[in-house]
Amino acid sequence: MLTNMRLLIIYFSVTLLTAQTKPAVWQDRASGKIWASSDNGSGVSWSQAAYYCRSLTLGGLRDWRLPSIDELQQRVAPSANASGYRITAPIKLTGWQWSSTPGVEKGEGWALDFGDGGRASVVAGDSGLNRALCVHDPAKKERH
Repeated sequence: MLTNMRLLIIYFSVTLLTAQTKPAVWQDRASGKIWASSDNGSGVSWSQAAYYCRSLTLGGLRDWRLPSIDELQQRVAPSANASGYRITAPIKLTGWQWSSTPGVEKGEGWALDFGDGGRASVVAGDSGLNRALCVHDPAKKERH
């Protein structure tokens, strides 16, 4: 019984340490772009998503931005991961992702669904499913 308890304590200690050391960012070696390792986690409007990225300091980096719809599309994988998202990177997603690209109509922005890889021109004030996944350009690697 005591041995099982020790193993359980060791398991939880290693799990906690692993969770605490998860990188906050992921770098695409092909483009050099640095991506946040997760989206903002809740629904935001298009302007709130852009503000979130502009205000973000992550991994010692500033000058984050909302990616274009084409940049997001490049991250779509052929098949879904264990969370049901088709993303080519170890990035945690919680919904559709806003892009910086204006939509079809005035007052809309493009969003991408990593569930099926589809994109939609969405009313910019819609905050239901849309999240902010931020990207940092390698030329701006200033650490603060």
